[in-house]
This record gives sequence, structure tokens and C-alpha cells, in this order.
Amino acid sequence: MENHFGKGLMAGLKAREADSVTKVTRFCSDYKRGFVLGFTHRISEQTGDRQRAAWEAGILTRRYNLDKEAVVDFFKEVNAEVAVKCFLAGYEKGY
Repeated sequence: MENHFGKGLMAGLKAREADSVTKVTRFCSDYKRGFVLGFTHRISEQTGDRQRAAWEAGILTRRYNLDKEAVVDFFKEVNAEVAVKCFLAGYEKGY
């Protein structure tokens, strides 16, 4: 994947933990969005818990100062109403 989103996605899929805010500030929004989705997909695959992954995606979206709508759309596209609710709860109440 040659674009910023794709590079972030691949980095997220390989990451053992979420990057710190100071580490991701040097990257563009597309990269950070890809990282969040890749990282949380990895959580979902490892744990089998899509709701936990969505919650974490919400937390990271807020932490990385990403556009909430750009990330939550991913969950809307797969018709996962519960995942959308978990994402929004993580975004609003997560830390």
C-alpha cells in the first residue's frame, strides 16, 4: 500500500500497542486513521471482541484528534450498530 492510509493500516496491524500521541503527531490524519483501524482490527481478531475493538477505536480517535465521523463511518459500513455505539462511547467516555 503506497498511500498514507495504507501505511498507517499496515503499521496498526503490526503494532503490539497503540502509539503515543507524541509519536503520531508527525503523521497526517490519513495515516493516523489507518493506524487506528488497523490496530483495532488486530484487537478484534486476537480477542474476538468487536465491541472492545470499537471502544478502543473511539478512544484512539479522540486521543489522536481525528475526525470522529471519518472513523465511525468504517463501523457504519459494516452494519454494526452495537460497534458504532461502542465506538461513540469510547470517544465520549474513554480515556
